[in-house]
Amino acid sequence: MAISPFQTEPNPAALALAGVGRRYVQGAGTIEVLRGADLVVERGQSVALVAPSGSGKSTLLHMAGLLEHPDEGEVFIDGQPTVKLPDRERTRMRRVHVGFVYQSHNLLA
Repeated sequence: MAISPFQTEPNPAALALAGVGRRYVQGAGTIEVLRGADLVVERGQSVALVAPSGSGKSTLLHMAGLLEHPDEGEVFIDGQPTVKLPDRERTRMRRVHVGFVYQSHNLLA
């Protein structure tokens, strides 16, 4: 297995999404919410996601926060791939490495 550029040492990105995709089944069809999403957040960097309603912002945050598994691609936290980690380890990584600031309280579920 090739090493991702997001795993380079000594300073891997704090968060990286590589080719992340997510689909939801609705009725007889499938809705593709994310397709090939790439994002790199370096340590100390602040990022704002601004886009129209329904564009996949919350889904992207769920992937970045390890709350959902992408259907394709990989999410790296501190250079470590996370998609295949067991839930307990994903929870630990979320607790130690991930934080979000929401603009409005009604976005919290």
